[in-house]
Amino acid sequence: MMKSMEEKRIPKRLLIIGNGFDLDLGRNTRYSDFAKSEFWPKNLKSQLYKYLNQKSQIEKWFDLEGELANYVLKAAKTIPAYKSLIPETAKEDAQDFGIIVESMIKYLQSVQKKNVKSETLAAKVFSLVCQDSAFSKIYSFNYTDLNRVTRQFELPELSNIEYVHGCLSDNSAILGINDEVDTVNGAYDFMRKSFNPHYSSHPVGYDLRDADEVVFFGHSLGDNDYHYFQSFFKHQCEENLEPGEKRTITIFTYNETSRMEIMRTLHKMNQGRTSMLFQNNQLNIFCTYDEEQEMSDTFREWYQYRLDEIERTQTKGFFEGITDEKKV
Repeated sequence: MMKSMEEKRIPKRLLIIGNGFDLDLGRNTRYSDFAKSEFWPKNLKSQLYKYLNQKSQIEKWFDLEGELANYVLKAAKTIPAYKSLIPETAKEDAQDFGIIVESMIKYLQSVQKKNVKSETLAAKVFSLVCQDSAFSKIYSFNYTDLNRVTRQFELPELSNIEYVHGCLSDNSAILGINDEVDTVNGAYDFMRKSFNPHYSSHPVGYDLRDADEVVFFGHSLGDNDYHYFQSFFKHQCEENLEPGEKRTITIFTYNETSRMEIMRTLHKMNQGRTSMLFQNNQLNIFCTYDEEQEMSDTFREWYQYRLDEIERTQTKGFFEGITDEKKV
C-alpha cells in the first residue's frame, strides 16, 4: 500500500527562467539590443552615461548590470585627492541612471508587445509547465510578463509566478548592483537592488531545497544572481547526502559554449566537486540550439515522461486512489 502511494505522489517541481528563455522565444532582450535601439538615451552628461555609452559601443555582449558594478568599483579606487568630488559626480550619475532605467523599461515594453515564436523549445517547455500542476512555482529573473505568453498560447493565466527583479506589467523592474559592491561611502547606494523601493524578499533558497526537480531555462547562474543558488548547489554536492535529498536538476542552455560556462560556475559554487553533483543527483543539461536542430532521445524521454504524468494526474482515479489509501 505504501509503495502504491509513493508511486502516485505528485512531485514538487520548480521552474527558474533567465534571459535565455526570452531569447529562445525570439525576443531581443539583451542589454546590447537595448543599447543599439532608438530607446537608448542620447547625449546625457554624467560620467556614468559616458562610461556606459562607450562600453556599449565596444563590447559585443554588453552587460549593463556588470558594467554598473565595474563603474562603481572603479569609483571606489579613485585616488584620495579626487574622492571629495565623488558625491557631486554621484548626484549627476543618479539622475542619468534613472533616465537609463526608464528608457530600458520602455524598450522592453515595446519588445514584449510582439508575439513570441511558438515552435521553440522554450515555448514547448513553458506550455508543458502551464499544464503540469507539479510545478508549484515559477521564478522569473526577467522583466517581461509571462502571462502575455500564456494569453498568446491560449493557456490558463498563471498566478504562481515570482518576478525576482520586478516586472514590466507594473513598472517595478529593478536594475542595479548587488550588496557586495562597495558603493563609496554610500554615494552609489541608489544603484543597490536591495535599496530599490520595489525590492522584496523571495524564498528561492527554501523552494530549491523543497523541490523534487528544479528546471532552469536560460539562466546562466552568473555573478549577478549567484547568491540565490550557491547554497543549494553546494548542499547537493555533499558526500553524505541522504537518499531523500537527491534531486532532479534540469538545465536548458543555448549551446556548448554556454554549457561550459555553466559547468565552470557550478564548479566554483561547489568548490570543485562537480562530479559529486552528478553522483548525488539526476543532472540533465540540454542545449536548446542542438535540440531544436535534432531532438535528442534524452530530451524526448524527459518531455514524454512529464506529458504522461500530466495525463495520469488528470484522471479521477488517480486522486481517488490517494484518498482511499490515506483512509486505510
